[in-house]
Amino acid sequence: MSGRTYPRLLNLVNFLPSTKLLEQDDMNTISLPKTQHLVVFQEVIRSGSIGSAAKELGLTQPAVSKIINDVEAYFGIELVVRKNTGVTLTQAGQVMLSWSESITREMKNMVDEMNSMTSNAVVDVSFGFPSLIAFTIMSGMIKKFKEVFPKAQVSMYEAQLSSFLPALRDGRLDFAIGTLSDEMKLQDLHVEPLFESDFILVASKSRTCTGITSLSALKNEQWVLPQTNMGYYRELLTTLQNNGISSENIVNTDSVVTIYNLVLNADFLTVIPCDMTTPFGSNQFITIPVQETLPVARYAAVWSKNYRIKKAASILVELAKEYSSYNCRRRRQLVEVD
Repeated sequence: MSGRTYPRLLNLVNFLPSTKLLEQDDMNTISLPKTQHLVVFQEVIRSGSIGSAAKELGLTQPAVSKIINDVEAYFGIELVVRKNTGVTLTQAGQVMLSWSESITREMKNMVDEMNSMTSNAVVDVSFGFPSLIAFTIMSGMIKKFKEVFPKAQVSMYEAQLSSFLPALRDGRLDFAIGTLSDEMKLQDLHVEPLFESDFILVASKSRTCTGITSLSALKNEQWVLPQTNMGYYRELLTTLQNNGISSENIVNTDSVVTIYNLVLNADFLTVIPCDMTTPFGSNQFITIPVQETLPVARYAAVWSKNYRIKKAASILVELAKEYSSYNCRRRRQLVEVD
């Protein structure tokens, strides 16, 4: 999620002079830092030293050192502590880094959106999603998106929504799809509801199933669940614990391959969306009916209110809504046929 986009951005802003802001009250001009300086400052921090940053940016070490000195002189405060082993941020430097990343990220978004208005546009979009999306609507929405933006650079990351929140809030991700729960604090995020999904208890086909059971009867079994501290699986964990299933018997991982492998080859139990019980046509898993009602998952697309969502990202969100609706209709039709 932290892909190196800043050298590319440096090329875009290298020609920019120091910007002037005209005050309306006293007509005084205030000289603002060069955008190039912000990019160089970020690369120094990311690389860990002035020498490494110079190499990454294609500049000389004295040039990079002078830029850092100029930025510190502008603000009149030390931003980095220089040591033989590299550089570390001061408290003022941490504030500077946060603001500069926000500024350059918004500039990059502006460039992407302007580029998207040309016929030979090269745009980029990055988003996060849970495994259910990969098994259901992902192929359709990405295929359609690439028809609209054939040259688009798409970065996709699979995990639970809780893992994506920091990257959403600082703009590293354009949006993410995941499950919501009532305790989640999302006031600073836009929330676009997509669909609901039933979850079911799944085991290996080698296990003998003798009808409906209870969760409490499975308290000594080994379980594997996705890693998260909020959302659907947090609610599910409460349900399991209320029925005597200890966290000591639960292995957590964000790898869906590992989940399937532990269920299939180590006799673990898991709870997954009903659309994931036959991965790639496999018939190696069975569902175990339980007396208790498992929570229903509410899926939504979310993105930061602090950043204007890119056109390309907004189109992907609309495609997610479209294909989610189609998938829900298809599922209802299959249920009616059964």
